[in-house]
Amino acid sequence: MATQLALVSILIPLFNSEKYIRKALESVAFQTYSNIEVVIVDDFSNDTSVAIVENFFIEHAHIAHSISHNVKNEGVSFTRNELVDNAKGDFICFLDSDDYFEHDAISYLINIVVNNNTDIGQCLYYSETPEGVQTGTVNKFSPNRTLRGKEAVFSMLDNEITGFLWHKIFKRNLFRNVSFDAKLPVFEDYLVIMKMFINGADISFGSEPKYHYIQHNSSLTKMSYRKALDRMQYLEITKSLVNPLIISGSDELKIIKHEYIVSLMVFINAIKFGAPKNEVKEIEKHINVSYLLRLKSQLNYKKFYSILMIKISPALLFFAFKTIFKIKK
Repeated sequence: MATQLALVSILIPLFNSEKYIRKALESVAFQTYSNIEVVIVDDFSNDTSVAIVENFFIEHAHIAHSISHNVKNEGVSFTRNELVDNAKGDFICFLDSDDYFEHDAISYLINIVVNNNTDIGQCLYYSETPEGVQTGTVNKFSPNRTLRGKEAVFSMLDNEITGFLWHKIFKRNLFRNVSFDAKLPVFEDYLVIMKMFINGADISFGSEPKYHYIQHNSSLTKMSYRKALDRMQYLEITKSLVNPLIISGSDELKIIKHEYIVSLMVFINAIKFGAPKNEVKEIEKHINVSYLLRLKSQLNYKKFYSILMIKISPALLFFAFKTIFKIKK
């Protein structure tokens, strides 16, 4: 069978995941697809994660694997670049060290790309707590067709194709001219996928969830307003990447709509995590009322008027959201 010939590299960035890494590895060990290798780079963990990994592969010595170590804590982007460099497979999958696969995830994903002859395949996913309780929102975009290049880029802007690495499979050669920017504080994975599409990559989809994305309460408490505001930096990079693709007024409105919705989300989250008023008010510079009015029919009532308020009275909107978050506490 053709799909059984390809080696799939499963890349796991490891950092202080002693509570979860064994479950992640077990989900790999019991895959129905057998031709895999596990590539792990430890980002200078200071818990027992590495020992757990080493003991696991003593128990499962039949699984091809490699473990390497950063000499200091470098961050997830640097670590992912190391993982890609160490991978030997024809295809690459990413697995976060606190998440896990369904037992047939790799087989399902590789059949998507092989049967549709595409560069990238994507399945759906579960979003859950460590106890297995469903939580958060889940992207269920799974059209019965292939998207390529510009169409895929604009699908990302519309929040249809996700910027998540972990519920996708990639042809290894996509990473020849694309890497993760270790200087970016947020959304470096999103930008890598977008660059692949700009370079002409195509993607096909499956309609079944095969990945378990674990959300931790602690991850929210670690969020800072600075991280929320850093998303504006990502937005500027996205615009510079997409601008060469804009050939019509309709194209222009799509990137502006994305910019305004992101600006609203940044405004809200920055306030939620304690940003001072003067820093949040800077977001109003991204809003142009004439463009916003052209987008009115494409935005729901709350989004339209919230974005409008960012422009005409950011201080009042700041006070309103600040009050709401205080009441919720």
